[in-house]
Amino acid sequence: MKNNIGRPLKFESAAELDEMIRAYFDSCDSRTEIHFTKSGEPIEVPNPRPYTISGLAYYLGTNRQTLLNYEQRDEFIDTIRAAKAKIEMFVEESLWKPKIATGVMFNLKNNFGWEDKSSIETSGETTHNIKTTDELSHLSVEELKQLEEILSKTSNSE
Repeated sequence: MKNNIGRPLKFESAAELDEMIRAYFDSCDSRTEIHFTKSGEPIEVPNPRPYTISGLAYYLGTNRQTLLNYEQRDEFIDTIRAAKAKIEMFVEESLWKPKIATGVMFNLKNNFGWEDKSSIETSGETTHNIKTTDELSHLSVEELKQLEEILSKTSNSE
């Protein structure tokens, strides 16, 4: 396929890109480390590298944004979406490992559009703008209602 505007495409076809993407996943899966037994014997221990969009882009010799731009091209959309789905599945499954959950949540929010959502239903006409450095998303709906009542009482007494 010829690109008439700008720089020529790095990948000539979806099949070529798909082959390179599969090679990236294989390279992540086949990664090992050398460990030593108590007697000093070296042994290879599997240590797979995590799947990431940035890692895939680096492996392909491009950058993250260029890789994601390929998703906008009809010829490559399915290939890129399949790779992103595999990476997202890997990242989401990593949430079950408590030590890395915070980093995983950062990744999901910034690369896959995940969001923390909470809503507060209020009645009456009083609205409060709360400025705090503390995160309130851990509060239950009941606790938020109690907080609203307290704030309502303080603003009525002013």
